[in-house]
Amino acid sequence: MQSNAAGLKYLDNINTSKWKLFYQKILKKYGDSLLFECYISNTILHEIANENIFLSDVLSAWSDVTHNLETQTSSKTILLNNKDITSNNKTFFYKDWFERSIKYVDQLYDYRIKDFYSFDNICYIYGIPSNNFLKYYTLIKSIPIHIKSEINTNNTPCTQTTFVENILRRKNKTNKIFYTLQIKNPTENSKIQNKWQDLFVENELNWKHIFTMPYKATIESTLRNFQSIQTP
Repeated sequence: MQSNAAGLKYLDNINTSKWKLFYQKILKKYGDSLLFECYISNTILHEIANENIFLSDVLSAWSDVTHNLETQTSSKTILLNNKDITSNNKTFFYKDWFERSIKYVDQLYDYRIKDFYSFDNICYIYGIPSNNFLKYYTLIKSIPIHIKSEINTNNTPCTQTTFVENILRRKNKTNKIFYTLQIKNPTENSKIQNKWQDLFVENELNWKHIFTMPYKATIESTLRNFQSIQTP
């Protein structure tokens, strides 16, 4: 078993020997090097064995060796290709999610509120398509209770990033995301707004109109900024 597991170093090192291309082509179907982190199911091993027995033996041996060692915290449990996280006896592998660097349970978990992110928030953080709604909730539902309960009692890992930090990592549409969040989660009026409202107590001020008025009145940024200072 150990000799088979040792075969990993020839598959996962940085050399670019042509003989590796054949194995890499098979691995890419299941997440490439992600497989060496997973608690792989026998189903996947059998599928790989149909294409290459050597590769299947290496993965099987590597999985046995690594998972007999000290286990990781539940927050760092691999989500994809994990035989402990299944639906209808099948493991999960969402290629487009993996390409967005989603690998661990804690990436879906909000330690601030001790619960998994809502689907809307997951879309904002990782750019997941809105039609992946069922995918997300099926995956969350399939995470075993013992993993969920252990996460609830864990402190925030050092690698855990905040909701805002995850959004800022995105390369595009960051401003649009924050704007949408602000619209969906309106705050109370500021002290300045309340002060102006007291001056016009008989009339309900339309703050949306007031705040957008400078942008409709001029394209000059200096005038817009001046108007913004005067308006509130």
